[in-house]
Amino acid sequence: MKHLPLIILLLLLFGCKEFGEGHKPETDLIENPISPKEKTNIPEGALKANFIEHQDSFYAFVKNIDASNNTTLVSFENEQLPEITIPESLGAQLSILKLKNFPNDVLLVNAMAIDTNFNEYYLYVWKDSEWKQPVNHFYIHKSNITDTLIPIKNNLKDSMQLDRYYSVFNMERVSEKKYSWSLVQESVPIEE
Repeated sequence: MKHLPLIILLLLLFGCKEFGEGHKPETDLIENPISPKEKTNIPEGALKANFIEHQDSFYAFVKNIDASNNTTLVSFENEQLPEITIPESLGAQLSILKLKNFPNDVLLVNAMAIDTNFNEYYLYVWKDSEWKQPVNHFYIHKSNITDTLIPIKNNLKDSMQLDRYYSVFNMERVSEKKYSWSLVQESVPIEE
């Protein structure tokens, strides 16, 4: 009996210690949890690239779609480069390309044309402190677009040209529609 208070005290101490260890709060495992969006602050659809030679990469993103003026504004992280305004468009998807004649990454803008039957493509490269288009913009009809289609790429035979696809209207007398869109590939010179 005389040891009963000591036994109770020991049971309470061990019981409290086990209780405390068994129920650690989850915040000890994850220190200051931050959602991915808060952590990165990168806009949805943004792509990181090396737009400027010998500098760290930064991201490009669609900043604004102005439906009243039919323009799309492409912007860059921390305004490191001037914005690009895409005319006659209602949005865009961005892609990054590596092309032989350019030391920097090249921005390919797939603009959502006002005529929703077409995708309009713009190619931009940062050169001589401004955005330049090494080739004119071009259109591909939605019936010609596939998941594997790369609309513009290096010309393997001539390093001063790029190969690009575009759609042409094709009259057919055999078809019920009597017309279709054909996908055509062409080599185009790179404008300096």
